[in-house]
Formats: sequence, C-alpha cells, structure tokens
Amino acid sequence: MPFFPYFNRPLTLLLLGAVSLTALLAAAADPNPPSIRGGGAWPIRRQWTPAETMHYARWVEHLFDKKTTGTVEQRTAKLEYLLTDPDMNLLQDPSFLGEGGNPQMPAGLIRSMHHLMDCGKFTAFLPAYYAYRRALPWITATVSSGQRGVDVRISDFNIPYGGTNSFTSPSLSQFFNAAVGHFISGNYRVNLNGRNAEQSDTVPVALNRDKLLPGCMNYLDGHCLVLAKVTEYGELYFLNCSTTTSRDIFTYNGMNVVGGMTPRGSDPDDEWAGCFQGLRVLRYPIAETDGRGNVTRVRRRTDAEMREFGFSTEQYDLTREMYDNHFIEEGGLRPSSIHDLIRLRMKTLDRIAPAAFIRQYCDELLQAYLERERFIQDAWKDVLRNGPIVYPEDRDKDNIFQATGRWETWSSPSSDVDRRNKYFYLADWMEYAIRMFEMKPDFIDMTGLESYGIRSQADLAAAMIAEKNQHFDRLSLDYTNSKGKTVTLTLKDIEERLYDLSFDPNHPPELRWGAPFDSDEFAGAPEPPTPLPDGFKMPMKEAYRLQAFYRSLCQRETTTSYLRGMFTTGYPIRDKLDAQVGKWSYATSPLL
Repeated sequence: MPFFPYFNRPLTLLLLGAVSLTALLAAAADPNPPSIRGGGAWPIRRQWTPAETMHYARWVEHLFDKKTTGTVEQRTAKLEYLLTDPDMNLLQDPSFLGEGGNPQMPAGLIRSMHHLMDCGKFTAFLPAYYAYRRALPWITATVSSGQRGVDVRISDFNIPYGGTNSFTSPSLSQFFNAAVGHFISGNYRVNLNGRNAEQSDTVPVALNRDKLLPGCMNYLDGHCLVLAKVTEYGELYFLNCSTTTSRDIFTYNGMNVVGGMTPRGSDPDDEWAGCFQGLRVLRYPIAETDGRGNVTRVRRRTDAEMREFGFSTEQYDLTREMYDNHFIEEGGLRPSSIHDLIRLRMKTLDRIAPAAFIRQYCDELLQAYLERERFIQDAWKDVLRNGPIVYPEDRDKDNIFQATGRWETWSSPSSDVDRRNKYFYLADWMEYAIRMFEMKPDFIDMTGLESYGIRSQADLAAAMIAEKNQHFDRLSLDYTNSKGKTVTLTLKDIEERLYDLSFDPNHPPELRWGAPFDSDEFAGAPEPPTPLPDGFKMPMKEAYRLQAFYRSLCQRETTTSYLRGMFTTGYPIRDKLDAQVGKWSYATSPLL
C-alpha cells in the first residue's frame, strides 16, 4: 500500500475522506508537496528543491508586480500591508500556500519585524517568512569580522559562525528576532574559501535564466537588494527597504546596481579574496530525516549540493576575462560589459526596441526622483523638529555612506549614487544598442524611430539622444521648498543639476535639489550649518562647496569621509548622457 510521508497514513484513508477534495487538489498542484515531518520554531513539512525555488520566485515577482502596477495602497505598501493584503501576498491564497502550510505570522511579530527593517534585514526576512509559511527549514548565520576592530559591514572579509536554525529555535518569535535582528549587510562578506565559508547565507549564482531567479540577492559594499523580476529584455529589477523610520519598501528599476564583482585572482595570495560581491543565490538548508521521514537535523547545503540551485563562480571568472580582454565571446557576439552579457543571457526577445525602452525607462527614472522628493521632505521635517544632524567626518568606523543614527536615516549619499547610476545606465544601455546594431543590425527594432532615417551607428545614437531629450523635457516633478511653495523641475533640469543635488540632510530642500545660490529659486532659503563631531559648525555654503567630490561619485566609498580641507577640484567627473552617447558621431558607415 502506498505511503504518504506527510500524513503518515495509507493512501486509502486519504481517498476515504481523511482530507478534503480541495486539499487533495491543492496538493496535486503543489510543485513540492509535503514529504517530511519536523518541528522547532514551526512545523517543517517540505524540503527545498529547485521546484520550490521556482515557487518562491513566483511569490517574490508577484510582490514586485503589485508594488509597481497595483493600487496606490499596494505601491506604497510597507511590510504589514505587503504581507496581509491577499492580493499582494500569494501565500494568503490556500492554493498557493499548499497543503500543510503554516498560518499567517502573528500581527505583533509582523509589526516588530517592520521596525527592524533595513536593506540587509529585508533580504533576510523575505526568504525566512516564505520558509515559515511553506513549512520549509531555514537558517541564518551570524558573522564576525575577519579584521580585528573593523566593522563587519566594511571589513575585508567576515567569518560565519553559529546562527539561528528554525529546527532548534524554541519559538517563531525567537527565531525571527534572532535571525532577522542579528542579520547585517556584513553577512554577505564571506570569502568562498574562507573559514566556515559553507556556513554562509548565500553563494554566487550562475548568470542564466534557469538559476538567476527572483529571490536571488545582489550585494555591493553594504547595499543589499532582492532580485524581483527579470524582463524580456534581460533587465534585472529589485526590491529594497529603506532605513528611514517609515521603513519604506520600494523598487529598483534597472540593472545599474549590478556590478562591483571582483575579478578572480585580484589578490595574488588568495584568488577568491573579495569574491562575495555581485549576484547571489540563497544557500538553501536541507533537512536530514530518518527512514520514516522524521527530521533529525537541519543543516546548510554544501557548495557541491548547491550546484543544482545555481552555485557558480563564473561571475568572477567572466569579470577577470572582461578585465583582461575588454570583451567576452558569447554566442558569436562580443559583449563589452557584464551588463551586456547579462542582458544577452537573460533576454527572451530576439530584438530590442530602443524607442519603447527609452520611453519606459524615463518614466521609471522620474519615479526614482519622486521618491527622493518624499524622502527630502521627511528629512527636512526631522531637522526642523530635532535639530541639525552631525556629519560623520574623519571617523574610523563610519563614513557618509555607512553610518549610524540620524545621518544614516536622513542623508542621501548612497541613494543619490544609485540615482546617478540609474541615469547613466540609460546611457550605457544606448551604447549597448549601438554596439549590437553593428554586430547584428536586425537585433534593433526601429519602431518609433522611423522618422530619423537611421542607417549608421551615428544615426542611431543621435536618434536615441533626441528621444531621451523629448521625454526629459516632458516629464517633471514638483518639490516643496523651505517656504512651503511648489517648485517644478523637469528631468532635463535634474539632469543639468546631476552633480549639484545635495545629500546633506541639514540643507534646505532648495539645495537638496541643487538650486543655484544666486537664483530666484534659492532666494530666501535658510542657511543652517552642518555640525561636525568635534562641535564645529560648518557654514552651509562652505559645507556644500566641500562636498562637491562626494556629489560626483557613482559608487559608494568604504573609507573615511572628510569635510574640512576636502579637495574641490582635480577629480574626474563622468560626462552626462548626451556627451557620452554623442561620441558615436564618428561611426557613420552605413549598416542598413
């Protein structure tokens, strides 16, 4: 007689009505039906399988879709709404949750998790919550710094030890408070061949559509994101959570955040040193069982066991190849950047349509700056209510990108880096299209560009610049200045001020949006100083002048930040889009 491990009863009894027909149908549709029995913080009834990770990917992608195209409440949803709205959270649907799933997390625990959230803890919470609801095992590591006295968020490497295991944790609340509460961005900074490396939370993932799924992670120098969607163009989209008191959950629309992979062999003494940045897949735990399907232990999967889930070091090998050769051979083409390679591998379309892509991307870019305006208003209210915020000058463990307290909450150097990168990503994408046009002219769908009479790469470059400028002139946002009045800026205005937007929360909204000091827009704005750790108060205009270098950066720094005596000239500044893409004006040879 067949045996059904989860129910521990003969199949005959099931057919006689031990469970409902609805439950049987749900089990039949379940990609990973219950197969084991265990306890701990919650009942364990399933193993992680490749089919389960596809189910998890579907759940994450649905959250993203609702965050981007749902109702106003869904687009602005924070953790509690995201988990309790049955239209957002597929796990609230019994047919998706599956037979033997666990009930919704208690409301009080959801609220306590909300108050813990930041970008790192959000990446720890989502898979743990899913594991709980689907009755899967879960483990989260604790890490210590590999460098004495260096913060785990910026150390050269970290060492995982101990951690929190759902099988041995005494309760749901204790598990989540420990597993999420102790998680920090430094959890990702574990070298592949380092001490206790197989206790890490993630491993690098293969760059293909079968393995790089929603639910994977992207890590770059303290910035943690959940991969939430892969478009038909091969673009990667992410979910993130802010550190503000409101703990906003928002989307990153674009692949500009992907990068920073260390080329394999960068350190002559350790070929894998630093190879923890980039795209990662969760190190799914495995439940060991006895002959009756009872769980006896939950442990990490080894690197070898993670192969079927996508573990691969190719990111670092490809980055090395790109570094050495400046291109990669891929299907008869030569992508000249990791972004180009990812697009080629992840796309499902045979052609790309620049006009449609540029229009959509400009809309997304505007949304990124609308989010910035909401943040600036909250920051300004905090400064008015609670006083000035200390600039982390010349500190060993903090800098302007990675600090603690109110500076971490209300300054914007990191998110401004992301927005600059998002802007420049459009330029890089255009260059990708231009390069592909030469390699494979029919790869470019000219719909919407017919009036430009495109025959050469130079023609395509000029047409895309013109399209972008039309959208930048059309799209605008309103910000509220320090006097409560509305000021309108187009995307073209913001582009012109790209390196002028202040990240200092002590500055009034006018300066946060880069208004020139001698303009009517800035006239009458307050000029609060920026306080420094030793009590010195830097006058606003001088602080702004000395922060110019940091406003030009397109990557976060992990070293000490300065203000007094800071250089204000002599550093490279990246050309803006028109200048970058306009350099293709020489490529006039006809391709069509």
